[in-house]
Amino acid sequence: MAASQALSGANPWQGLDIQSEWERFSQRDTSSSHVWTSHVWVDSMHCAACSGRIEQTIKQLPGVLAVYASAASKRVRVVWDAQKISPSQWFANLDEIGYTAMPVNEYNAITNRTVQQRKMLWRLVVAVFCMMQVMMYAYPTYTADSNDMAPDMVQLMKWASWVLTLPVMLFSATPFLSQAWISLKQRQLGMDVPVSLGIITAFVMSTLATFAPGGWWGDVVYYDSLTMFVSFLLIGRWLDVKLRNRTAGALENMMRRLPHAVLKKSETGEWVQIAASNINVGDILYVRPGEIFAADGKVIVGNTSADESMLTGESDPVMKPTGAQVIAGSGNLTSVIEMQVEQVGEGTQYHALVNLMASASTEKPGIALLADKVAQPFLWGVLLAALVAVGYWWSIDPAKAVMSAVAVLVVTCPCALSLATPAAMLASAGTFAKGGVLIRRLQAIQAMSEIDTIVFDKTGTLTENLQQVQLAETHPDWGNTLILDMLASITRDSLHPVAKALHTYAVEQDALTDLVMHDWQEVVGGGISATLDTQAEAAVAVKLGNAQFSGVMESDIGAERQVYLMAGNVMVARFTLTEQVKPHAKAAISQLISQGLDIQLLSGDRIAPVKNLALQLGIQSASGLQKAEDKLQHVMLLQKQGRKVLMVGDGLNDGPVIAAAHTSIAMGTGVPLTQAQADMVVLGNDIGVLVSLISHCKKTILIVKQNLLWAALYNAAGVPLAIMGLLPAWLAGLGMAASSLLVLLNALRLTDWNKSGWQKGQA
Repeated sequence: MAASQALSGANPWQGLDIQSEWERFSQRDTSSSHVWTSHVWVDSMHCAACSGRIEQTIKQLPGVLAVYASAASKRVRVVWDAQKISPSQWFANLDEIGYTAMPVNEYNAITNRTVQQRKMLWRLVVAVFCMMQVMMYAYPTYTADSNDMAPDMVQLMKWASWVLTLPVMLFSATPFLSQAWISLKQRQLGMDVPVSLGIITAFVMSTLATFAPGGWWGDVVYYDSLTMFVSFLLIGRWLDVKLRNRTAGALENMMRRLPHAVLKKSETGEWVQIAASNINVGDILYVRPGEIFAADGKVIVGNTSADESMLTGESDPVMKPTGAQVIAGSGNLTSVIEMQVEQVGEGTQYHALVNLMASASTEKPGIALLADKVAQPFLWGVLLAALVAVGYWWSIDPAKAVMSAVAVLVVTCPCALSLATPAAMLASAGTFAKGGVLIRRLQAIQAMSEIDTIVFDKTGTLTENLQQVQLAETHPDWGNTLILDMLASITRDSLHPVAKALHTYAVEQDALTDLVMHDWQEVVGGGISATLDTQAEAAVAVKLGNAQFSGVMESDIGAERQVYLMAGNVMVARFTLTEQVKPHAKAAISQLISQGLDIQLLSGDRIAPVKNLALQLGIQSASGLQKAEDKLQHVMLLQKQGRKVLMVGDGLNDGPVIAAAHTSIAMGTGVPLTQAQADMVVLGNDIGVLVSLISHCKKTILIVKQNLLWAALYNAAGVPLAIMGLLPAWLAGLGMAASSLLVLLNALRLTDWNKSGWQKGQA
């Protein structure tokens, strides 16, 4: 909390004030060397009222010469004078009125992904719309008797269906057709090859039957089956694109955490602002409280504390006295310091951690590998069955030969088979989302059903981030009221989490916070000292801090964090602080253990609190002082032993192991990069949801197996009938639709999930 408050005070756009940075999205005016025209993207600008407000607000700033905002293109063009205003000022001004801007150059980096996702959605919309219209025309031909409809009306419906199928062929189905063509050019057989063959064959035969009925190809059309098939395929393709884009966006958001600019000490001893990309090893940088360290290095002047929660997952600030190492990506909290750069760019620990995560994610075992192995024999089998049908019937009846091949391709087109798995998983994913669990990768549902080991992080996963006062012992000669007043006052201005927890503790007991203080000072790694004026006593020299700072003996080295309140040389109070265990954590761990799962705890925190927490929760295996590499090696060792490991983490140092585990969950308070690598994200604070989540994943896989069994039986019965000519293509299409409907209805059973049901019978 303290870290976030301190860091939020810095202007996030300050780095754009360097000319080399604003030149990336700005052009110099030819009439004046200090007049620039900048282009930015504002995604939240939706209407003329939005654009009018942006123009009116920015124009009022001194130095802004002109503003042109377009809601249609979501772009804003700002003409400004560099001698009177800087980009960070009008960027911040846009933020204040609720419109976050992005330099066009950064927007271009994600434009291709956004366009791809939107185009895939449009393909799906077009396919579904055309399918609905084609089905409307096809229905009468299936239900009416031969004498109920005039031949001209039947022909008109075929022409209308052909027209409606054209957008599906020319727009919606192009991803499958183009990919199939690429596969054929590379002499490979992918899933899109038989799919495209079925689409093209059905369309060609239907076109011939529409415009030249009476030929050897017959007069039966398959527009309804074709459009429905393409619609189902596009649903899965669109979801895949959306999930991949979300991951890439989270990675980019994390990389933008590093500052754009820093203050560097010049050869003349002056501080000059330079782009972060121009930092070199050996440079001396000036870092103010609330700013992010742009490189690895060491403190050479000053003492401070740093927020490394982004990198370690632990909430406690890390003290950084002179000579201490600082890490890129962490935040300076309390004091101005000077640091000497030792590593920049890819050489920093921050970039190493990001690269480690990316490397681990490429080695993740996925369900897609198994699916590819099964798919290849199936694809060759489909093509072989179609050829068998053509070869068997061609010498007897060429029309029947082609129709039988079409029937084979239609009956085996992956409607039921391809929907068997995603229909169930998507149903569960939607249900989980409503319950506060987001699924990043659908294959995680199957992986979750197979786990036998769960590895937990501590802070933010099993415990709350905020430290809380658990025990307070006071001196008998000092009144509790005065002690609490002193505690509330001396901690009033501190940003340290321990001080804030003690301050909250005192205030909740109605302590006064306005005692007059003199000489207030916060000592890095020690505590706080001040002189307090009280009504009961004269001015009192007060200290609040650890045993060494307070000049007392540690009461119990095996206990949790202890803080001492001193009045002169007298210890008037001792406080023991601990992280609060999350609700239901103990009951959930007990349930998981009773299900035969091996529960382990790995944390970057000190060994004593890790062991203490494990004892509270009944976890037998627990290790502290674990770095990112240590966690990754531990999980990889478990995997070598044949374990199926679920990793549940929160901090950035959990990212590599989250990416490498059999499956993974990131808590909603975790950093974006960790969430991007995790298979699932729990948005709430209830760790107990894991119990019902695992149970529902097992139920999902049972439904998947039922769907696969039905699809296999359907194909096993349909393919021989189609080869023998006993299954007309139109009936194969209806069978395909019916089988798909059965799969979907079976998957709907997964929409009922009681995430709190595991608590039944709990005390």
